[in-house]
Amino acid sequence: MGLAERRAIKDFQDNHLPALIAQIHEHAGFAVPVEVAWDQLAKADYSHLYAEGFRKVFFEPVVNALKDVGRDAMGKDALKSGLKKVVFANNNDAYSADSAVSFADGTLTIDHDPCSNIDYVDDRANAAIKALEKGL
Repeated sequence: MGLAERRAIKDFQDNHLPALIAQIHEHAGFAVPVEVAWDQLAKADYSHLYAEGFRKVFFEPVVNALKDVGRDAMGKDALKSGLKKVVFANNNDAYSADSAVSFADGTLTIDHDPCSNIDYVDDRANAAIKALEKGL
């Protein structure tokens, strides 16, 4: 990871991450742990996309999914009892929501290329909703 990537990640962590984590906690109904594999998300020569890409590929889909799943008391209770953590990674350079989103053993994971299909927020949110509803 080069200097440009480290600077872009630091900017995201300082200026965007706190509000996004707060939204996840708000819609989950509790302070669910969020793990971000920053070293995997840092793609060389794409640091100019980090702020938008990280937000749209990882955070917004989870916020939207939690908002939908937790829309009533039953959903909020299911999230509190079944969701243990949220993980954002890029292990497999996945480009589609169906191959990138999973929920297993209480962990909601988005394992997606951070700079591809950025605007497909709804696809990833719907995949997360489906995974959560099936697994909770």
